[in-house]
Amino acid sequence: MFDRVGDDALRDLQIVRDRFREVNGEHPMTEADDAYAREHFTPAPPEHLGDIAAGRLPLPAYVLNDGTPMVADIGDCLGAAGGVAGLHDWFVEFWPGDPATADFEWDTFLSGQYVCLRVLDPISIRRRAVLIEQARAAVDALRIDARDELAQGSLAEAVDGGLASPGLDELLLPMTAFDRLRFGGPTVRDLWVETVRAEFHDPQPPPLPLHTERLTLRMVVLEDAPVRARAWEHPDFVRYLLHPERSAAETTFETYRHCQPPPVGPQRFLGLVMEHEGEPVGNVVLFFQGAGVSTAEMGWTLYPWAAGKGLATEAARELLRVAFEHYGVRRVVANLDALNERSASLAERLGMRRESHKLADFWSKGRWTDSYEYAILRSEWEAQASAAATDESGRGTPAG
Repeated sequence: MFDRVGDDALRDLQIVRDRFREVNGEHPMTEADDAYAREHFTPAPPEHLGDIAAGRLPLPAYVLNDGTPMVADIGDCLGAAGGVAGLHDWFVEFWPGDPATADFEWDTFLSGQYVCLRVLDPISIRRRAVLIEQARAAVDALRIDARDELAQGSLAEAVDGGLASPGLDELLLPMTAFDRLRFGGPTVRDLWVETVRAEFHDPQPPPLPLHTERLTLRMVVLEDAPVRARAWEHPDFVRYLLHPERSAAETTFETYRHCQPPPVGPQRFLGLVMEHEGEPVGNVVLFFQGAGVSTAEMGWTLYPWAAGKGLATEAARELLRVAFEHYGVRRVVANLDALNERSASLAERLGMRRESHKLADFWSKGRWTDSYEYAILRSEWEAQASAAATDESGRGTPAG
């Protein structure tokens, strides 16, 4: 692109390259860095080189190993500003009454160092600053109290975003090894998305197995396959599940898969076998919703020959305790087929509220079926646990 431009453009190109090195230092660009820059940025148009060299347009975000300056797309900014001449005055209007911040942001914009943003414009720049401060305050609060519900919600919003409102995950690019060199440390995304998720949004399982009065809750093992196969071939077992009946070969293969080490990264799912008197009798599961761990969905399945003994209730009650006490979630939900009266009764025995009855909202096994959603908040669960403990301690106390 730049080998056929005139002398003035070549002079401006050299000025741009030199100023880029002055601002960013001399650091190597790897092949991976070059590929990343080509994916997320575009070569500087030759007609913009003079304005870049004169400080009227931002410096390149990257200069490739072949010398090509790569810039962010600011076409919308130029269009809204009426061109290069109006860009400064248009830009600083986004910080009314705060000229010091407006000037600082303009200088940073011109430096080409807002390479963290997927879309480079004043709205994204402002939102980045607001969300980082929101995340910082939430992190400070959660390090004092990991179950601070307001801080949990605020951090999830800052990282993941809310309704029609992007968070840092959507706002920020992954960036490169070159960026870590020129900025002298972790990138903005490293600090406020990846590190935050690792500390607060990466659920770690409790010490296993868990024990209740009659049950052991543990991970699946390959030796469970014959009993699991017997259940999955039973029509009563699968009636209200999303999956149809499975053959013994299918179940054995699925059991093998469940026994493999989990993939590296956040574990969004906890699935445990209910074991009673040395035999599997069902399963309980916990799914974490969204990037945070403030909400989880739970489920349970009981093998038909183990029904009627209260085992599923016992296991689900323990899973609720783990959700609230170990993971620190603030809300647990359960979604079930509205025809599944036994599961609805179990949810109510757990103290969960039926929050919705959705009509014909999902397709399952050849029919549109209704569903119920049950839920319980940590505050409700704690109140119920406290009342139960008080009731238990009061039993047998002499009157008078």
